[in-house]
Amino acid sequence: MMSASLERIIEEIVALPESDKARLLARLREVLRLKPEDWARLKLAEAAFSFWDNESDADYDRL
Repeated sequence: MMSASLERIIEEIVALPESDKARLLARLREVLRLKPEDWARLKLAEAAFSFWDNESDADYDRL
């Protein structure tokens, strides 16, 4: 179960304008203090989800 403060942070992120979400995403590695090897693993894992990158699933991209 997530803490109340974490839930609040998530709510605040969801409420952000799209431009601010994009800026946060660009800084996420820095904000979370991810190690380079952890970031590399995440980037490698993206390829495993490439089958979702299509027009028929575009509606889900906006959720």
